[in-house]
Amino acid sequence: MKTGKSLVELAQEIERQSAAKKDFIAPVSRLSASVETVNDSSQVVLNLQGQDAFPLAPYAHGQMAQYLEIPKPYYDRMLVKSPDLLARSMNEWMRQDHQSDKRMVRTMDGRVRAVLSDRYRALDNGYLADAVMPILNDLNLIVLSSEITERRFYIKAVDSSIQKDLPEGFSMGDGSHHIFDTVAPAIVISNSEIGAGSISIETSIFTRACTNLATFGATLRKYHTGARAELSDEVYALLSDRTKSATDQAMWLQTRDLVKAAFDEAKFESLTTKLIAARSDKIEADVIEVIERATKTFTWTNPEKSAVLQNLIKGGDLTRYGLHAAVTRTAEDIGDYDRASDFERLGGQIIELPRTQWQELALAA
Repeated sequence: MKTGKSLVELAQEIERQSAAKKDFIAPVSRLSASVETVNDSSQVVLNLQGQDAFPLAPYAHGQMAQYLEIPKPYYDRMLVKSPDLLARSMNEWMRQDHQSDKRMVRTMDGRVRAVLSDRYRALDNGYLADAVMPILNDLNLIVLSSEITERRFYIKAVDSSIQKDLPEGFSMGDGSHHIFDTVAPAIVISNSEIGAGSISIETSIFTRACTNLATFGATLRKYHTGARAELSDEVYALLSDRTKSATDQAMWLQTRDLVKAAFDEAKFESLTTKLIAARSDKIEADVIEVIERATKTFTWTNPEKSAVLQNLIKGGDLTRYGLHAAVTRTAEDIGDYDRASDFERLGGQIIELPRTQWQELALAA
């Protein structure tokens, strides 16, 4: 699995971002797009009347395309080839269709990172870390990996006091260790401040020999939805990140309780039983054909498909378990941390595929 930042680096980045963030509530009638030269290139910026103009980050561009119902390929083409046309189009559709709307505009480091509904509830990373880190310490959990990407915040931790040896018999990689080795329960805690997902606590299994992480179902998903912002015809800044959480205290307490409850031995036993059973689900179709089917099912890129195939063949375990291990092993080599986390989640999905779907994937026609 990817290691990301150390806890010290994570804390430092949370504090840096906390100081660099500024949120606004803005009537759409007070927003406009224009083109400015930023770092020697023409960029579309969002003007907040009475405030500054900010270039849009890629994710915010995607949100604006969806909000204004401009097809994303066309939006992207205008952004690259004709930013003036894009700015005019944005202004026209904001004026025609959204004049009475209000939006939350989240900025950081001098650019717009998200344009969201005014009902968006800002459940931010600093508060999540404050809520869960004392519990992780109390439970003597080992933090395997942590990161803050453009889209999401992650903490991945394992409880090494609960372990189980799975049946051995197959080698992985260079043959120096076994696929079926000691596993331990783990947890993935994640959040997005820009609308790229909910606060989530997900049950996971960590395979110690291969250092692979497979993520299973979520025990908590808390969506960022709250009351609408108070009525105003002006653009106004919200309170800073560190002063607006009083109304969220009950939710943070619930999050702490669910982290405590995540390491349930009965749930761990249930998951390990599924892992053991996955060893008996053989891949009977041609391996290349199976990977082609999986690519269509899970929407892999060609490099991802090639990496999974290579890891499956290298592992030599042509079972459901072996495919899951090949997928989670591939996560380690994916450069993008968000995408690597998707692959860890996919490893769990493969173990839990309904039998009919597994047969469609793995059996010969």
